[in-house]
Amino acid sequence: MESFKAVAAIALTIILLFAGCAGSPQAGEEKPAEKPQTPPTQPKAPASSQAINSFSSWDEVSDFLRSANPQAGYGIYASLLMRSGMALDAGMGAKVQGGVPSLSAEVASEYSKTNVQVEGIDEADVVKNDGKYIYVAGNEYDYSRVGPFSFDSSKGKVYIVDSYPPSSMKLVSQISFDGRASEIFVYKDKLVVFGNRYDHIARPYPLTDVLCARCIIPPFYSQIFSFMKIYDITDRSNPKLEKEYEVKGNYITSRMIEGKVYGIFSDQAYYYDPVPLYAVDGQARKIAPQDIFYLDWPDSSYNYNIFLSADLNDLSKPEKRKIILMGDAQNLFVSQENIYVTYTKYDYYHPEWKAFYEVYGDYLPAEAKERIAAIDASNYSEWRKDKMKMAEISDYVDKIAKAIPKDQLEKLQKAYSDKLSELQLQRSRTAEKTSITRLSLSDFEPTGKAEVPGHVLNQFSMDEHNGYFRIATTVSQVWGWAGQGNLPSYSNLYILDRFLNQAGKVENIAPGEQIYSVRFMGDKAYMVTFKQIDPFFVLDLSNPANPTIAGKLKLPGYSNYLHPYDENHIIGIGNEAEEDKEGQFAWQKGVKISLFDVSDMANPREVAKYEIGDRGTYSPALHDHKALLFSREKNLLVLPVSEARIDSSKYAGGVVPPWQYGDFVFQGAYVFNISQNSIELRGRISHATDQELKKMRSHFWEFAVPVSRSLYMDNYLYTISDRYVKANDLLSLAPISSVQVANWPPGD
Repeated sequence: MESFKAVAAIALTIILLFAGCAGSPQAGEEKPAEKPQTPPTQPKAPASSQAINSFSSWDEVSDFLRSANPQAGYGIYASLLMRSGMALDAGMGAKVQGGVPSLSAEVASEYSKTNVQVEGIDEADVVKNDGKYIYVAGNEYDYSRVGPFSFDSSKGKVYIVDSYPPSSMKLVSQISFDGRASEIFVYKDKLVVFGNRYDHIARPYPLTDVLCARCIIPPFYSQIFSFMKIYDITDRSNPKLEKEYEVKGNYITSRMIEGKVYGIFSDQAYYYDPVPLYAVDGQARKIAPQDIFYLDWPDSSYNYNIFLSADLNDLSKPEKRKIILMGDAQNLFVSQENIYVTYTKYDYYHPEWKAFYEVYGDYLPAEAKERIAAIDASNYSEWRKDKMKMAEISDYVDKIAKAIPKDQLEKLQKAYSDKLSELQLQRSRTAEKTSITRLSLSDFEPTGKAEVPGHVLNQFSMDEHNGYFRIATTVSQVWGWAGQGNLPSYSNLYILDRFLNQAGKVENIAPGEQIYSVRFMGDKAYMVTFKQIDPFFVLDLSNPANPTIAGKLKLPGYSNYLHPYDENHIIGIGNEAEEDKEGQFAWQKGVKISLFDVSDMANPREVAKYEIGDRGTYSPALHDHKALLFSREKNLLVLPVSEARIDSSKYAGGVVPPWQYGDFVFQGAYVFNISQNSIELRGRISHATDQELKKMRSHFWEFAVPVSRSLYMDNYLYTISDRYVKANDLLSLAPISSVQVANWPPGD
C-alpha cells in the first residue's frame, strides 16, 4: 500500500509540475482564473489568416490583449492624457543657431550617397550630403539639466556644413532640440530628423501609498516618445521647423522613395492601458478603437506597430497612418511596393499533455473526457487548450492513480517519460520561427502573412525579386535533455510566392554553424556561415521551385557584410579567425576585407584580401552597412577602423596567446584602391592627434575620436567623426580643411 501511494505521489508530482510549467504564467502572462464551468469565448477574429480586422471599443482591445498577452505590473498612464482631451507636448521649440546670410551656389558634379540595400530606396543615416552641404546628426549631453529625477539630459543636434568646395568649408547652422537624434533624410529643401525623447508624466495616484510609505519616489515617471521632425532648409543658414509627428514608443526604421518618407514605430501594448498616443504639431490625434487593426494570427506578444508616411513634395497633404497589433518589428525589408515586417517568435507549447493523454488517457473518468472534449471544441489556441485540459484533470489525479494496477505503474511512468522526451525532441526544431507580415507600401494594408523556421539575422537576409520573397534563417542549436545530445544549429533559405506560400527551399545548410551574412543579387544569393571556418556559399535561385547550392568555398575567418563589386565579384567585410586546438571554435582576429570571384558559380574563389590589425580591431561597417563607402568607378573603398595591434616582443618566445587583445594604435579611416583582383591601401585618415593616438593605447575611450562615415564630392574625400568634418584630396589624401561640428571634449 505504501509503495502504491509513493508511485501515485510521483504521478501527482509530474502533473502538478506540468501545471506549474504550462499552466502557470509565462513571462508577460497572467495567472489563470479558477477553473471555469464552460470554456469562455475569445474575442472574435477575422475569417481568414490574411484578413485584417479592427475593434469596436477600447474594452474589446483590452480583452483581446488580456487574452492574448496579459502583462503584469503598473500601467503606462500616458493614454489618460488622450482620454482627458489634453494636448501632448510635442516639443516644438527647436532652436537654430548660427547663420551665414549668403551661400555659395557651386555644387559638385558628382557625389556619393548612403550605401543602401535596394537601389532607389533611401535609408536614413547619421550623415547625408547633397553635393554641396553635409548634414550631420549628433547628440550632446546637457550637464545643466542633471538633477535627482532627471531621465534624459541629452540635446539632439543637426549640423549643416557648407562643404563644397572644401577650401571654403564652414559650419552655416546647427539645429538643437530636446531628446536624441537618431537618423536623418535630406530631400531637396527638406530635412527630416528621426529621434526620441523622454517626457516626465505625472503619476495619476500617490505611488508611495502603493509601494511603501517611506520610499523617495518622484511624482512622475519617464515615457519614451519618438519623433519625425521636418525642417524647411531653403535657407541653410536658417532652418525652420515645418512639421512634427510624435509617437509614444520607439523609432524602429524608415525609408524614403522620391520624397515620400515612411517611418515605422513600435510601442508595447498593455491590456490595462490599450490606447496608443500619436501627435501632429503638438496636438494629440484622436485614435478610435476602429483605428486599431489586428490579424487572425497568434502572436506571443503584441505591440502597436505604427506606420506613418509623409510626402515631402506637399506637406499640406494629410499623413497616412496604420496602427496594427502584431509582434515586435525586429527586422524589416522594404521594396518599391511592399514592407516585410519580421520578428522571431518562440512556440513555448509543452507536450506534457499529449504525453500524459497517450499514456494515461484510458484511465480518465468519463466526466473528465467530456470536459476535455468541450475544451477541444472551443476556439482557443492549442497551447491554451492544453493548459486548460491539464487544469481539468488535476481533480482526477487520485482517481487515476487508484484505477491503475500496481504492477503497471512503473511501466506507465517510464512510458510517459519516454514519450515526453520523444515529443520534446520533435517540437524542438519547430519552436523557433520567424513571423512575416507583408504590408502594401502605398497604404500600409496587410497583404500577406507567413512563418518560416528559424530566426533572421538582419535586413539583408531578405529580398524581393520577380514577385517572390526570399528569406534566409538560422535554426538555433537545441540543448538536449533527459540524456539526449544537443541538436546542432543549421540554416535555411526559403522562397515564397506572391501569396506568401512556400515555392521552394534549401534546408540544413552548414549544420553546427549559423549565418553571419547574406546578400541576394538577382537569381543568385551569397551566404556566409561560421563556427571555425568561413564557408562562403553561392546559391542558384533561378528556379524558385528548386533553389540549389551551386558552390562553396572554405577559408579562415568570416564575413559580416557582403557587398556587390559587380555581377561576378563580391566584397566581404569581416574578421580573420584562428581555429582553437580542439577544433570546437575559433578565435577572432583582426578585420579582414575579402574579394570573391563568383563568375564560376560552382567554384567561387577569394582573389584578394587585406587584413587590418590584430584581435580587438573593429569597424562599424561589420554591423552597419551605411558605414561603408564604395565606388567601382573611382576604384574606391573606405572603411572606418579602430585598429589594435599586439606587440609580440612582450611574450616569451614571441608566442602570443590566441585570446590576447591588442592595444589601440590607430583610429580613423582606411582608404583602399580596389579592382576586380586586388585590394591595395591608398592611405589612412585620422581625426585624432598623434598625442591622442599614443594615449589611446591605455585610455582608449577617453581619447577616442572615431570616424563613423565618409563620402566624396568630385575629387574630394570627406570623413566625419563626433568632432570634425574633414576634407582630403581623394587621390593623394592630402589634408585640405576641417570644421568642428561639436563641443569637444563633450560637455565643454
